[in-house]
Amino acid sequence: MVTPTQTNPATQGNSARILAFGRELKARGFEVDVLYYVLDDWNPEIENRMRREWSQLHIVEGRPHAKQSHAAYWGLDDWCPAELVQKVRQLCKDHDYRAVIVNYVWLSACLIGIDRPLRILDTHDIFGDRAHLAISAGLEPSWYFTSIEEEARGLDRADVIIAIQHEERQLLLPRTEASVLTVGHPVHARFLSPRDDVTAEPFGYFASGNPWNVASIRALDAALTTTSPPLNWMMAGSICRQPIPFQSHPRILGVLDDPGDFYDLAACVINPMSAGTGLKIKTVEALAYGRPVLGTSEAFRGLTAFHEAQTAPTITDLAQIMRNYLSSPSLRRDVTSASMRTYIDYMQTTQRAYDDLARMIIQT
Repeated sequence: MVTPTQTNPATQGNSARILAFGRELKARGFEVDVLYYVLDDWNPEIENRMRREWSQLHIVEGRPHAKQSHAAYWGLDDWCPAELVQKVRQLCKDHDYRAVIVNYVWLSACLIGIDRPLRILDTHDIFGDRAHLAISAGLEPSWYFTSIEEEARGLDRADVIIAIQHEERQLLLPRTEASVLTVGHPVHARFLSPRDDVTAEPFGYFASGNPWNVASIRALDAALTTTSPPLNWMMAGSICRQPIPFQSHPRILGVLDDPGDFYDLAACVINPMSAGTGLKIKTVEALAYGRPVLGTSEAFRGLTAFHEAQTAPTITDLAQIMRNYLSSPSLRRDVTSASMRTYIDYMQTTQRAYDDLARMIIQT
């Protein structure tokens, strides 16, 4: 597996995805080597943890991105250095790999020049026309974004394309000649005891500080301050480092070493996602901890929602659902049951997808 983010600890959604992906393959009998392209903070403790996780760990130091090769978007390979591509080729010569799994289309050049292993690209997200999606959501385009044509060129370098949810598979299918599979993000159950006292810490939000999350929580803060009475809620994760001028006065927990510390406090988890692509891994994680989840339709994209409280049309609607939830024991019971159904349905589908992928690799 080629990854541009550390896997241990998994401090954000993409690293959690890559860690879980590798562990699912290990659980099916594969040895997994990791080539880490160091774009995160790096220290000996992280290295030691990653070496304990994987059969072998190879490291390529990060490089500055190339100059943006198109005026309005990044070129396909602007973020992929030649040294990384060469390292993948050398490792494939030295080892009899059955598959090479590259994370993100902007590292797809790593699949060029290798023939025998099955070439797998885990997309994580849709990057073609991503800038337009950001602008339509009122955000400045950030991180990596490219054109549909550039993205398609990267997809065609693979034999198998992995989409993280079904709707993205439908978008990717006409853009490539490769096989496109939906393989979700598994989070195995760590059910905590229910919180009966919903008035103390009724609602919690746990997220990274990416612009999509910041915009969403700003909108929820505004919605919570336009109606009364005030609601108690708390927030954890790297989003707490963002300078957000809250008016609804959440309790700020900061960055936690163990996500379970957050879920142990929260009676109900909220996800006010307003826009974005990919799978909302924080929704799946909350479900895996056995917590009822309230969210927008965007927060449950790629999942089967079994209650209308999980598909709020707007963040303003979600704020009202939160108030209803607090005052209605029957609604709390219904959402808890629906959340459990969503989790079971999703994990069954995801485990079957990993079984199918494993068979595909073995048959190569």
